[in-house]
Amino acid sequence: MSKAAVRITKDLSHPETAGKYHRVICMTGKNKGLCYYLTNKRVIMGRSEKVDIQIIDTKSSREHMELVKVGKDYVLTDLGSQNGVYVNDLKVKQHKLKNGDKIIVGSTVFKFSFIDVMPLVVVEDDEDDEDEDDEYELEEEFEEKKKPSKKKKKAKEDPAAKRKKLIYGVVALAVVMMMLPTDENKPVAKKKTEASTPFVEGERAKRIVRSTLEKEIASKVKAYIHRGRREAREKNYFRAMEEFNLALMLDPTNGDAAFHMNKAKQRLDEKVEAMFLQATKSKDALKFNQALGTYCAIYKLLKDYPEDERFKEADSNVKDMAYKIGKEESENHCF
Repeated sequence: MSKAAVRITKDLSHPETAGKYHRVICMTGKNKGLCYYLTNKRVIMGRSEKVDIQIIDTKSSREHMELVKVGKDYVLTDLGSQNGVYVNDLKVKQHKLKNGDKIIVGSTVFKFSFIDVMPLVVVEDDEDDEDEDDEYELEEEFEEKKKPSKKKKKAKEDPAAKRKKLIYGVVALAVVMMMLPTDENKPVAKKKTEASTPFVEGERAKRIVRSTLEKEIASKVKAYIHRGRREAREKNYFRAMEEFNLALMLDPTNGDAAFHMNKAKQRLDEKVEAMFLQATKSKDALKFNQALGTYCAIYKLLKDYPEDERFKEADSNVKDMAYKIGKEESENHCF
């Protein structure tokens, strides 16, 4: 495969150049922290060293899946892999990828992201020009004041006329002073109260409730994942899957819960497959009692899931082994 299909980097920060970017980040495994920017319309992922994005995982096929650009989106397609592809917590054959989707192969998790970097808009600053204009106008005003007045000096006024003007001025000033409002009559400016409007208070209360609820959900999800991992360590895979499912019901996009759910399913499948192999060997060696015991163990493990094909197969083999060792059909062979 052409290496030009992706651009690989360890820098997880957003690109600075404007444009639309699609990228895949490896979240777990040996390639953890590698970031793959999709630069081609078709990208192949798998275990082979010749693919565009290598998945270093024993559960990965050589060419496990492909990402094909259709319009503005990338569509994931399983290329007939042996162990399948999970997106978030669902096994898929084909899926249109959305921002934040978790792509899971075996125990390796990738995160798909879409990034839209907008171009920067540069605004010219005209403040310096305005300041220069203001300084120029002030200088002109100062120069005008320095120029000698061209008006001729008036002749000295008569002293009686001067006193008359002074009296008129004092009377006018007294009238103006009487018309001005006193401090008692001045309207009192309304102080802005710090109390917010009911709408603002309501929004603030909603934010507090939302934040508290998110913290409670995060705490519960963490507790479910912790209990699920403990059950998985004790090989109680069904109980573990129930805990992880509760976590995903509260937070459907939680990658940690989806990863451990997928891992528990794989461990359960491996355990049931090994038990069937052991029972088959005992049956072929004509050790029907041992085969019956192993088929009964599978029956008990899957008894809460009667629609599972493996349960139906185990039930059929239990009846067959019981018949071969001479047990009556009415007996409950596994309890």
